[in-house]
Amino acid sequence: MNATTLSVAEPDLGLGMRKTGLHGKLLARGGALAVIAAVAGLAVPYVVPDRYTMGLLLDGIILAMLALGIGFLARHLGLISLGHTAFFGGAAYALAIANQQWGWGPVPAAVFGLAVGTALALLMGLLVVRASGMGFLMLTLALGQALYQFCVQTVARPWTGAYDGLQVQFGPGQTFFGMPVASVMNAALFWPVVWVVLVVAAFALWLLGRARFGQVLEGIRENEERMRFSGYGTFRPRLTAFVVSGAVAALGGVLFALNAAYVSPDVLSFVKAGDSLIAAIVGGLGSLAGPVVGALAYIWAQAQFNTSGNLQLYTGIALVLVLVFLPGGITGGLAKLAVRIKRRARR
Repeated sequence: MNATTLSVAEPDLGLGMRKTGLHGKLLARGGALAVIAAVAGLAVPYVVPDRYTMGLLLDGIILAMLALGIGFLARHLGLISLGHTAFFGGAAYALAIANQQWGWGPVPAAVFGLAVGTALALLMGLLVVRASGMGFLMLTLALGQALYQFCVQTVARPWTGAYDGLQVQFGPGQTFFGMPVASVMNAALFWPVVWVVLVVAAFALWLLGRARFGQVLEGIRENEERMRFSGYGTFRPRLTAFVVSGAVAALGGVLFALNAAYVSPDVLSFVKAGDSLIAAIVGGLGSLAGPVVGALAYIWAQAQFNTSGNLQLYTGIALVLVLVFLPGGITGGLAKLAVRIKRRARR
């Protein structure tokens, strides 16, 4: 265990933990970077020339919401989840059901979808957060696939549409925070909303990771037994982290359903879970930017190689290359390269 982890694990060093938590300068720096990123991202629709590329970028950052949740758990607790599609797809289905069955408008349906996705994360978390390693991975996969199987059953057809899925159809006079429904389905017009939501979600995860809560999570990751002996309860922090990551994935599902205006069982499938995990690994699990970069790279590669009929082959080769030559992912490799350049410049 490193020195940082030891300072987290020992309750006698509470003063040190407070000093390494959030402070004014760090908060101001992080907030400034978030504002800069948000403002810079708003210029993307003016730079991207065609609708096709704009659509790929939007799909990429929606997938990044799902990958962000997975990366947060992996980075702070060392847990790999294949069940976050349950929250992503559950939120999307909840929005569609609220629209189709009850005639709710875009905003109430979106809030309902986010609430359902977060509630699913809480329920699943109560069952799985005590597990670790392969047991945790398999439990999340099993529960996620159980929800998929339920949605395609005949008994669920009146609500989920089974394999046919559900359309999201809002009335002509309804708006999403002032945006007409047609604008929500337009990638260039909907981009500012999705991008700002992504930046806010990433900033919130950054705050949690930098605060004392994040340090406790890292202590649990390094040595959970020692944390218990030191007087820290480990169940609630693990559950809270799981629910937060699930809420971020659910937020992505809400944005997906609004933009696509259609929800199918694919959003709950094992393929979707694999896509998000691969995106997070390729981008790099060690940083917040990693899942975003990985999701954008994955969507671009999928669009380039999908027509060849060998998409899965190329995906497997790319994953092997990243794991062997870039164990920290794209962002991890870039960070190491930057460190080497700085060292050479000093010499």
